[in-house]
Amino acid sequence: MRGFWLLVHVLGFTLWLGGGIATMVAGVTAKRFSAGERLVGYKLIGAIQRLLVAPGALAVVLSGFALAGPYMKQGAVPGWMGLMMGAGLLGAIAAAAISVPTAAKLARLEPDTRGELPEAFNRLRKRQILAASIAGALGLIAMFAVTLGRG
Repeated sequence: MRGFWLLVHVLGFTLWLGGGIATMVAGVTAKRFSAGERLVGYKLIGAIQRLLVAPGALAVVLSGFALAGPYMKQGAVPGWMGLMMGAGLLGAIAAAAISVPTAAKLARLEPDTRGELPEAFNRLRKRQILAASIAGALGLIAMFAVTLGRG
């Protein structure tokens, strides 16, 4: 059963971090677009967050609990694992509770009556950038902890 949970864990963080990188590339690229095209780009970002990032973060947390269970029962959680679990859990919460809902709000925006970006766009975009950056950084810290910290 450990092999199954390990597969879910690897697929989960691949979806989560890969979706985060796709979100970043799409957001940076969309800056050059007109208002209408830019909002279409953010509809794509909303789909990436909803279909890749959210399920990936959820899969990482669920499989992480399953994989860490034996260590926690023994009371012998190594430092690298504690860092991985803490950073991963906080990053997944930031992704699922802030980044994904913000991306969904951005995806629902329409150009204003002048054809410009709506007033809420910049506020939501800044929140999305901050939340996704924090979630991604915590995910990377977790990955570094398990790959470099194990020794």
